[in-house]
This record gives sequence, C-alpha cells and structure tokens, in this order.
Amino acid sequence: MQSWTVQARRPKHHTRHVYLLGERFQDIDTINIYIMNDREKFLADSTDMDPVQGTVDVKLPAQELWGQFKRANFWPRWNKCFFWCRNKDLRTGTKLIWCFEPIRKRYLYKFPAIASIIEVKEDDPKLRRVTWEVTALPGFYARHSYTVEDLGNGYSRFGSWEKACGWGFRWSRLFWIAHFKFVRDESLLGAKKLESEFSKSGVLDVGELP
Repeated sequence: MQSWTVQARRPKHHTRHVYLLGERFQDIDTINIYIMNDREKFLADSTDMDPVQGTVDVKLPAQELWGQFKRANFWPRWNKCFFWCRNKDLRTGTKLIWCFEPIRKRYLYKFPAIASIIEVKEDDPKLRRVTWEVTALPGFYARHSYTVEDLGNGYSRFGSWEKACGWGFRWSRLFWIAHFKFVRDESLLGAKKLESEFSKSGVLDVGELP
C-alpha cells in the first residue's frame, strides 16, 4: 500500500488547502494523501454511512452461481435493479458500464453508471468476490462488492456490500442510501430467483431467462 506526503513551503500567514475526494484539508505540510490502494482505508475510516449489506443462502452450487453471476450482460434478467449492462464478463482492471432501474417504479428515470473493477477474486473456491469502485461523481467515492460463499452440499451464500463517502455523497445521502438498499434487496431476491430456476432442472443458464 503506497502513500505520498505533500510538502509545501509557504509563509505562516498563508493557508493552502488540498482536496481529496471532495474533503478539505488545511495542513498540507504533513497530510497523507490517500490514493490507489489507500482509498480503501479512506472509505473504511469514513463515518458518512454504515455499509448497506446483506446475504441470502440458496440451494445452488457456488461454482454454478458464480459462473452465471459473472455474465454481467444478463443481470437484468434475474436482478430487477439493473436495466442494462454492457459487460459480458467481469475482469480486474476493466470498466463496468451499466444502467439502473429507478428505486420506485413510479419514478421516470434510468440511472447510468460507470465503475472500475478493482478485484475479481476467484482463486479460493470457498469465497469468490468482485469489487468495483465509483469515482466519476464529484466529491463521491463508493465501493460495491458481491460475494459467493460455498456452504457445501450444493448450497451457497450470495452477498452484497456497499459503502460511499465524500461531500457529494453527503449532499444527497438519503437518495444514495435508498438506492443502495434497493440494489441490495433486488440482488438478494434475484439470487432466490436463480435458485428457483436451477431447482426446475438442475441446470442454470441466465442467457435463457426471459
């Protein structure tokens, strides 16, 4: 994990500021500017919100669930929070481009989004995870992780975790928390839908879902 220390020479009467993710710092002589991997610590230290998270257990083998989950362009067929997704696969270092449905059907909007996939962890068959970060909005930083845990005997646990921080988040905090809860709830319901589809024939292909 890397960090940079910014040093500045200036008269004592002169105040300079630095902004990181929309946050205002005055003591530029000694401030540690968190970038790259240190964003994780910046988010973890933030008290702007508690993570919105949840899990659901499904009778669906973890390898099967993970393999179908990674076909991101088919998310809208089983997860009703998504309207559209461009990506056919999830790969570290790529951009995730998609569009959300509104948090209420009566709201007439679609919500486009872009994120950087910073982690696709699948080397451990007991716990697979994908994480992306959102930095495109001013004063806003967020991370969202989906996990698939192997519970054995053909069962798995599907999880969603999301947290944001920054002045851009705080400015519209009520909307964002409602949105995060919408995404979590629809994602967990979607996993139950996949369980139901798998139980019909013992085969799951999200590309064949209506």
